[in-house]
Amino acid sequence: MKPNLHKAPLLFATLMLLSSVAASANETAGSATGASTGVVGKVEKAIEHGAKAAAHGVERGARAAARGVERGASAAARGVERGAKATGNAAHTVAKKIGGSTASSSSPDK
Repeated sequence: MKPNLHKAPLLFATLMLLSSVAASANETAGSATGASTGVVGKVEKAIEHGAKAAAHGVERGARAAARGVERGASAAARGVERGAKATGNAAHTVAKKIGGSTASSSSPDK
């Protein structure tokens, strides 16, 4: 059975990292009482900033939706007008062709 030597450096690095994290945690635990008020203040400010940004985003979204509805209604009205005009043009063209063919077929020359 072959030993897994390629995993040894990874294991050693993991143990070193864990030991340095534990030492760092012990150092910060002693000074956490004085620094906690500053951290709490920063967190509160961050929460306020996030809430303001979210409210502003909601307002912008509502305005954009209103503009979208207005633009959609305007586009629909233009579409109806264009459709009505196209239908009128088509009806006029068909009437002209029908009128032209009956006049030419009823002519005495044929």
